[in-house]
Amino acid sequence: MKNNKILIYIITLLVISYLAEIYILMNGGIDSKAFNNIAPLIMFLPAILTVLYLIITKEGLKSINWKIGKPIYLFYAAIIPASLALFAALLISFFGWGTITHFHFLQHEVIITKGKFVLGKGRQSISYFILNYFITMLVFSIITGALTFGEELGWRGFLQKKLIAKRGLFWGIVILGLIWGFWHFPLIVSGYNYPEFPKLGAFFLFPLTTVFASFFLAWLTLKANSFWPAVIAHGSVNAFIGSILAGMNYGNNRLFADIFVLCIWGIIAFFSYLSIKNIGSKSE
Repeated sequence: MKNNKILIYIITLLVISYLAEIYILMNGGIDSKAFNNIAPLIMFLPAILTVLYLIITKEGLKSINWKIGKPIYLFYAAIIPASLALFAALLISFFGWGTITHFHFLQHEVIITKGKFVLGKGRQSISYFILNYFITMLVFSIITGALTFGEELGWRGFLQKKLIAKRGLFWGIVILGLIWGFWHFPLIVSGYNYPEFPKLGAFFLFPLTTVFASFFLAWLTLKANSFWPAVIAHGSVNAFIGSILAGMNYGNNRLFADIFVLCIWGIIAFFSYLSIKNIGSKSE
């Protein structure tokens, strides 16, 4: 019976989300007012349905581990995705697959030309830029995390432990990653994130990315014994990977760059799994 309830939760979430995303596409698409108004609400659907599920099943909100857990993992949550964004952008630029549009390096300086940076833009030393980048990282991971809270309460706060308990650690995380990835399907297949190859993005690249990212987020969640680091990490991903990498000029090399970033996520997923594989079916 419990398994049926979780399946109903997942199906309900996908159906409502798909209807909302299709509405966006029918009313101007991802560059429309409909997207700006409805997309933040969609991000809170996992949390809303989680609360309803816990009330209806009488499991209660206390079944969610609301504690902060180990604070160091909040720092890891912010720094790892932001560092990945910077590292990947520099390597993609080095290989000639794309050009960074937010900033560019001179011999001993960096010139920031766009984006929001807490310590300002313009010409600055490399050491000042690094300080600027990581202070901005901490601030915007928290700000963006206010939106990603709605997803992570549902994904890592609620559904992760249900799926791990039923399917085991590895497959529980994989299934959650696939649910998370295909939850975005109508928007992705219509050109969001992968405008040059939307079908490849929707059916392969994005779901695989969310599966890999789910291992990293599971590592944060299980090690910290809290879903809050996942909130911060998801915020960091959206704020930095979603701006620095997404904002690069790739020319005809976008697919190479996307596969390269996917491989980096795969490496992170591998080491994340090695770190938590002995936890077994214990979650939060």
